[in-house]
Amino acid sequence: MNDPLLKQSILRRTGRVSALGLGALGLLALSAGCATSQGPGAEAAPSGASPGAGAGAEPAQTNLLKASDFDDNKSLPWTTSFTAPGAGSAEVKNGAYCVTVTNKGSNNWDAQFRHREMVIQKGHSYTLQYKAWASSPTKARPKVGMAGPPYEEYWSDTVVLETSPKTYTGKFSMAKADDPTAELAFHIGGEMASAKEPFEVCIDDIRLDDPEFRSSAPAGDAAAAPKIAVNQVGYLPGAAKIASVSNEATAPLAWELLDASGKAVSRGQTRVFGKDGASGDHVHLIDFTAFNAPGQGYVLKVGDEKSFPFDIGAGIYQKLKYDALAYFYHNRSGIEIKMPYAGKPELARPAGHLQDKSTKCLQGSGCDYALDASRGWYDAGDHGKYVVNGGISVWTLLNWYERTKHLGASSADFADGKLSIPEGKNGVPDLLDEARWELEFLMGMQVPEGKPLAGMVHHKMHDESWTGLGLAPHEDKLARFLHKPSTAATLNVAATGAQCARIWKTVDAAFSARCLKAAERAWAAAKQNPALYAPPGGDKGGGPYDDTDAKDEFYWAAAELFVTTGKPEYKKFLQASPLNARFPTEVEGGAASMNWRVTDALGQISMAIVPGHVDAAWQKEIRGRIAKAADQYLAIADKEGYRTLIARTAEGKYDWGSNSGVLNNMLVVALAHDFTKQPKYLDGVVLGMDYLLGRNPLGQSYVTGYGDKPLENPHHRFWSHQANSKYPKAPPGAVSGGPNSSLQDPHVQSAGLKGCVAQRCFVDHIEAWSVNEITINWNAPFAWVTAFLDEKAKK
Repeated sequence: MNDPLLKQSILRRTGRVSALGLGALGLLALSAGCATSQGPGAEAAPSGASPGAGAGAEPAQTNLLKASDFDDNKSLPWTTSFTAPGAGSAEVKNGAYCVTVTNKGSNNWDAQFRHREMVIQKGHSYTLQYKAWASSPTKARPKVGMAGPPYEEYWSDTVVLETSPKTYTGKFSMAKADDPTAELAFHIGGEMASAKEPFEVCIDDIRLDDPEFRSSAPAGDAAAAPKIAVNQVGYLPGAAKIASVSNEATAPLAWELLDASGKAVSRGQTRVFGKDGASGDHVHLIDFTAFNAPGQGYVLKVGDEKSFPFDIGAGIYQKLKYDALAYFYHNRSGIEIKMPYAGKPELARPAGHLQDKSTKCLQGSGCDYALDASRGWYDAGDHGKYVVNGGISVWTLLNWYERTKHLGASSADFADGKLSIPEGKNGVPDLLDEARWELEFLMGMQVPEGKPLAGMVHHKMHDESWTGLGLAPHEDKLARFLHKPSTAATLNVAATGAQCARIWKTVDAAFSARCLKAAERAWAAAKQNPALYAPPGGDKGGGPYDDTDAKDEFYWAAAELFVTTGKPEYKKFLQASPLNARFPTEVEGGAASMNWRVTDALGQISMAIVPGHVDAAWQKEIRGRIAKAADQYLAIADKEGYRTLIARTAEGKYDWGSNSGVLNNMLVVALAHDFTKQPKYLDGVVLGMDYLLGRNPLGQSYVTGYGDKPLENPHHRFWSHQANSKYPKAPPGAVSGGPNSSLQDPHVQSAGLKGCVAQRCFVDHIEAWSVNEITINWNAPFAWVTAFLDEKAKK
């Protein structure tokens, strides 16, 4: 291949080049943007106020702001930030950006709005000009400065906003070093705000001009997704090869498959699918399954439209499965992340949260002791650690180990020395070493003997308040606390402890015995306290992970304990449970079998895989149920223009973490293939992976480092280069939560996505935490199904 762009594309699709960042942008909406000092050399000009003045006549290319007049009904990259108790919302009204404050909080910055897509350069002079008004007279404090700690300011002013629009100006020169992630913010909260809540502040015709600045040319259609959506990594020989085409034609269209030289190597006609409700597109399907010749740089062509290039080959997922598993090492708590295991020097960091070795109980949580809550994986974009999310995550990795041992052929791929972790060459399979890091944390959260609720497990531990983006774990100095025990957390330890006990029995007998003791203590404690639930609603500094029904966790724990011990009491409990009569295919209103809150399917999966105490007839029955569930997910894909394995809710929506629903359904379909060997199930797993890696209406690969349009900016405290250039970009192999119709964060609310069709409710931005967070319980099934496809490709 002589085309360097095509070579780079192929390298990116196979993960051999890490994803490029989109520039330095925003910070988490929950972070508090407090100011500390005005930078030396900043020349603050008095504010002028003149009714009805224009926005100036400076050349457009000198304006640093990406949104100035809001005439397109969009406000990005302007977003709000409310720090509790501050609260409010924003919308574009009549061509102006208006922020409603319902609680102004106690600090000026508790209510603010800001713009973070700009560079402030040393030696440059700046002019700020804007039109502003309020529903009742109140003060506002505009400032230009750092977007993160120590929040140094380069210019600030205080103005009095009146009820009619007036134009305000300010000037300053930058004496500090270049700041590639600066912000322009308006603080409108605290004691400074003289208006009574609720009140509204509006801006329009706002400019921040730098005569030496020249904006780059807009990306235009170059960033648009091709009309032909493909798996941007590639396709497996011998498996389904489907592409989706957005085209309004009602008759079939001719398609060609071109090789890297541009030669047509296959041809056919599209099949008209029609209107697709999940995307809003009129869709055609291209089925080129019959073409199996390995190669790189294939392109599908329909008329003048071309797809992104892709490969066909048996090794397309070989590296990706390891990158997906590396996610867990990178997110370990309490250990230095170092080279060569980190992969790149910028991803290395000192050990975080060493203070977790002695974590005290939160005031009012009913305990007076401290526990060793060290180790474990950081749950998601923040630094919290949650037992109920850690439980399903570690179960998934251990389930892959057991599935591979009893049904698969790739155990050697996860043996000692195969993963890039410090425990390599210790005589233990690396997959188990990684899982043990989390198991140690889970068992450390158990209430000690002699204490109230002994044997129960604390639900979670996290910081006393939310932290902002651009924060490495070792830089987080906030106090961290244990929260109350819960029945759900206790049963998570009962289940995973039992799973651990049977797996480690021949690997480390002492650890196995410790796991079983913790599991049986947890089971007994949960039976005595069957309805201790985590409170709903967001805690300050962490998510609730609330659950008011523990019947499924009881079933899961009993199943794991029975598979491990064969004790009649666990079998009796299972057979008496109404959950034993079916394999679930609906979870919280969606077509799914499990998530962190609903876990009885996990127990049935273990019983379907592990030989021994589950008799053959019972195991066969469960396997049949799993295959029937898989059939339901395949039927969903048949009704989807982009052939994914999840359906919209009754309201036509996708929920938070929709990609995790795809992944967990893929896991069920994969098991059906293991049990039946029917090719349709393998093809179903392929369809799910195709969707995640680009065969979707956005042409978006939801995985960092993979594809021509890879995920670039997941919501994560440390992998926060977009928010602060001193921090690294995310490594390859992290999967985004994906489209979410509810649009809970200020960034997506400002992106003009209101009323979006389900599969289009997404933006790749670090502040877009409701659509673009990454978590352990999403990457775990992603590693599982990627490893499954890589194993099947080698047969």
